[in-house]
Amino acid sequence: MTGPTEIPVIDLAGLTAGGEERSRTMAQLHEACKDWGFFWVENHGVDAALMDEVKRFVYAHYEEHLEARFHASDLAKNLPAGGGDEEPSDKVDWESTYFIQHRPRNNAADFPEITPPTRETLDAYIAQMVSLAERLGECMGLNLGLPAGHVAATFAPPFVGTKFAMYPPCPRPGRVWGLRAHTDAGGIILLLQDDAVGGLEFLRGGAEWVPVGPTRGGRLFVNIGDQIEVISGGAYRSVVHRVAAGSEGRRLSVATFYNPGPDAVVAPATRGDATALAYPGPYRFGDYLEYYQGTKFGDKDARFQAVKRLLG
Repeated sequence: MTGPTEIPVIDLAGLTAGGEERSRTMAQLHEACKDWGFFWVENHGVDAALMDEVKRFVYAHYEEHLEARFHASDLAKNLPAGGGDEEPSDKVDWESTYFIQHRPRNNAADFPEITPPTRETLDAYIAQMVSLAERLGECMGLNLGLPAGHVAATFAPPFVGTKFAMYPPCPRPGRVWGLRAHTDAGGIILLLQDDAVGGLEFLRGGAEWVPVGPTRGGRLFVNIGDQIEVISGGAYRSVVHRVAAGSEGRRLSVATFYNPGPDAVVAPATRGDATALAYPGPYRFGDYLEYYQGTKFGDKDARFQAVKRLLG
């Protein structure tokens, strides 16, 4: 059982158990998607040694290539002064990030400082993450009463990429967010994150900010993006989240995005339902993404309605 702010933890071993245990796990996944939009998974099939190798790479890469550059940046040097009752800046994010695309094209070779052995490690890690995302997408579709393979077919060919982020200690954490509040544009987001430093927060029910906290026990964190909300006709909702800046410690975040390909056509799976009709579609995901870039930190429902007028 979970308390009012205790994020669901789903043991995915139940999916392969069959019978009553599989049914119970599918029901837990459905409730987590419907009532929360975010959850932890364990026994997820991603090798713990690979996860540790990826985290070691991110720390070492940041220290060698990014840390000095971040502290020499205009953001670090010109961090807004003040405090007290002033709101954090809505213009910048206190983070050091880069993005690697894995599918359908892999651009890791564009980062010459990443050695071939490390690229092989990343490839092995991503293969397991994609397998997990595909399994979750299939289960979500079945829980929504959709035909087998519906989510995978909608996404095909999927775009898979990873945002590698470090949130350094901030001298004035009340003046800036680590990352401003937003929903994710895509489909299923799988997060390998820090096991010591927190900061990630999700807005539940439009009123309660729920801290995610550091990782425990080799779990991965999952949240739903805008496209799953559209496909589900609102049964599953993407959730606003943010990262608070902290004055102590640095937070690691490795977020892998399993998204529709840019030419994939997205629409609510059930057009006759009144709720589903409120959503945009059919539209090309690449067009949605282009509109999202300028509205990422704005109101999601307003974005959906604008996309409905412009594209749907």
